[in-house]
Amino acid sequence: MQDHLLIREDTENYQKRKFSFLSLPEQPPAHQICRLSYSDFRLARIKSRYSSLGHVMYSAISPESASFAQPDAVANAFFSLDAGWKIIYLDGPAKVLIGRPSLALSASSLWEMCPELLGSEFEGHLRNVAQDKQPRTFVHHHERTGRPYEIHCYADAGNLSVCWRYAAPGSDVAGSTDESDRRRRFYETFLSNSPDLAYCWDLNHRFIYANRVLLQMWNQTWDGAIGKNCLELGYEQWHAEMHSREIEQVRATKQPVRGDVPFNGTFGRRIYDYILFPVLGPDGEVEAVAGTTRDVTERKNTEARQQALSTLAEQISGSSSLEDIAAIAARVIGEALAAKWVSYKIIASGDGQPAQRGDWSFGPLAQPEALAELHDEHRMSDALRGGAVIQVGDVGADPQAASLLPLYRRWEAASFLDFPLTANDALEAVVHVTNNHPRVWTSHDLQLVAEVAELARAACDRIHNEQALAVSEARLREINESLEAEVDTRTRELMATEEALRHSQKIEAIGQLTGGLAHDFNNLLGGITGSLDLMRVRLAQGRSEDLGRYIDIALRSVNRAASLTQRLLAFARRQTLAPKPTNVNSLIAGMDDLVRRTIGPGIELEVVGAGGLWSTLVDAPQLESALLNLCINSRDAMPDGGRLTIETANKWLDDKWAHERDLPPGQYVSISVTDTGTGMTPEVISRAFDPFFTTKPIGEGTGLGLSMVYGFARQSGGQIRIYSEVGHGTTISIYLPRHHRDAAEREETELHLDQESGGSGEVVLVVDDEASIRMLIAEVLNDAGYVALEAVDGPSALLIIQSSVRIDLLVTDVGLPGGINGRQVADAGRALRPDLKVLFITGYAENAAIGNGHLQPGMQLLTKPFKMETLSRRIQGILKGPGERY
Repeated sequence: MQDHLLIREDTENYQKRKFSFLSLPEQPPAHQICRLSYSDFRLARIKSRYSSLGHVMYSAISPESASFAQPDAVANAFFSLDAGWKIIYLDGPAKVLIGRPSLALSASSLWEMCPELLGSEFEGHLRNVAQDKQPRTFVHHHERTGRPYEIHCYADAGNLSVCWRYAAPGSDVAGSTDESDRRRRFYETFLSNSPDLAYCWDLNHRFIYANRVLLQMWNQTWDGAIGKNCLELGYEQWHAEMHSREIEQVRATKQPVRGDVPFNGTFGRRIYDYILFPVLGPDGEVEAVAGTTRDVTERKNTEARQQALSTLAEQISGSSSLEDIAAIAARVIGEALAAKWVSYKIIASGDGQPAQRGDWSFGPLAQPEALAELHDEHRMSDALRGGAVIQVGDVGADPQAASLLPLYRRWEAASFLDFPLTANDALEAVVHVTNNHPRVWTSHDLQLVAEVAELARAACDRIHNEQALAVSEARLREINESLEAEVDTRTRELMATEEALRHSQKIEAIGQLTGGLAHDFNNLLGGITGSLDLMRVRLAQGRSEDLGRYIDIALRSVNRAASLTQRLLAFARRQTLAPKPTNVNSLIAGMDDLVRRTIGPGIELEVVGAGGLWSTLVDAPQLESALLNLCINSRDAMPDGGRLTIETANKWLDDKWAHERDLPPGQYVSISVTDTGTGMTPEVISRAFDPFFTTKPIGEGTGLGLSMVYGFARQSGGQIRIYSEVGHGTTISIYLPRHHRDAAEREETELHLDQESGGSGEVVLVVDDEASIRMLIAEVLNDAGYVALEAVDGPSALLIIQSSVRIDLLVTDVGLPGGINGRQVADAGRALRPDLKVLFITGYAENAAIGNGHLQPGMQLLTKPFKMETLSRRIQGILKGPGERY
């Protein structure tokens, strides 16, 4: 027959399955596996768990003998005897066979309980087996029923096991004896050689079976172990109490209990995975509690080590403190090794003393510093510094701890481990592990401490490197700042030196310029004063025929003086511009003769004017002066002759081109002057627009020409650029913004205004601090039919403006005394009289005073000195014209 096991396959469904346990045949030789009730078990686990139970688990309860009140109903039975013939196990069917169904185990022997067996063949066979340890199989007829039973008796660890099997009439008992004996020996060998622990408790929590491996772990014999409880076999109090609770739980619930537990035995400190399950009697009640235990130390150690390393890596990854890393490492080691106290010390380089220390303890320590001092003062030996690991499993038995044994016992240090970390023959860290009970330090323990310490050291190295990097970066920043400061200081010194040199050069150039200008002005003043003196003499003589000639001489001198003054203002970039819509092609055409005379016959002139050239808003006389300056420079660059080209074009400057030329994007008129001269080097180009810079010999140039051209271009809202190649020539281009009003319209308006008649009583307010100029302007106005009002400064002019007097035109100097300049007077007048027209007259004006060199609509500018005829025509044009800017 097959064995029947009731198995819980999963948490949802219960199924009754058949399972041939231990490959038992249809007719087992002496017994069958007992009916067991399990829960929450997998089928695959059952065979491995229960295949090593002992013969005490072979209950003679078969599926078809669920009840047997009479001996006739017993087919199989089993009992076990110790060396004194005392019954140490008796199953239900055996109790029925001996006529005592309610018998409990006692100190009585088999012969005292069954005196009818004394002197029988049954006794003889049992005593022979006890003597020679050889198993016996024989047939015995039950005394009361006469039923034949095949008896199997064999010795096992000093005990006798007796199995009964009913021999039905006609069965070949003798033929089955050898097979049964072979199978019995197989099961005995199987259980004895199993690496798992197999055991069984009675209901008093005393062992009634233990296989060979368990006896070896206890270091006990069968006689010394059977009948004892866990506490008597050396289990720790908590361990023994745990198993007692579990036995009662299995007994009460009839369900298995699983767990794992560490145990310190002859094999060292091992971790065991166990399962306890009930052994049920014929009445369904628990008769005993059996169990199997497997050594899972290596697996648990590997899992614990991996978990410890994972926890350590996670917790130290973001740490920036050596003390934190030491504390984390100590805690991880302590928890993994179930130690009492762990200290992780980071040794400072050089002196060998701890730099940082992290401690961990299982529960509070009365004086943790005492243990630390014990390590620091007495156990930092030369061997430890040399990298040797110090292991003391029992301070009471190890010579290494003999000299300090009282201190160890005082602080409950029963065993300890000192693990050094060295690098380059230097001690970097020490791990101290202390236990309060003796302990065998395993290779697993050493490997875990080594791996944790190595990870902690790597984290410490990371922090050291980060700190060193921070120091290096700070030092580098300090050096950079110092270097930058030094460079700034040196740059300022060089700039100051260069500025001083340029200032010196400017002073020298100004000296040369002023010397030349003084000479020219003296000549001009000589012509003016001489002409005036002769005019006074001729008037005194009554001779008027030569007065016109003297007047012309004086006027020519005055015009030359005005030209020199204008050049000086342009050089200073403070000239006052009077921009007008200008057709540049027409302007260049009008300069053709002047340019040809200036460059001479040895240079060929070519003018290329663009068709449909846009007009530009520019001061035409200043543009003529700028072009003439460029032509003179080109002439000087071609001493042996060459070709000079003046070219105009319309230019659309996109973002890139405009950025390269330092201009806003838009439409521009370009005027380029190109020569085939000597060209310029990059160094000369970079300084060409600097005031007073010249490559000409002393006395042949002041360095003002290109500087004045540059100042004019920038004041006009444009730009100037140089393109040159040494030995091939130079092109200088002026870019001026496009003006959207046609220049021809302006010229026609001016011509029309010039032909208008004089004034008709319009009121003109003249403001100038120079009395002679006021007087002359007033006379011109009166002669032209206007009414002139005079003011000597800004405040007096404002009083007149604020009055109710009619004012059609304000003629004012820009530079006025009294704290209010001409522009401010004009703005105040415009505020009170929005349609007031303004004419500025000046020989020098700050850009800010007239709007950065440009005038608003309804304002015009006349530069001193000027002819009275020019003044009269300008006033006439303003009062009769539309009032636009000129």
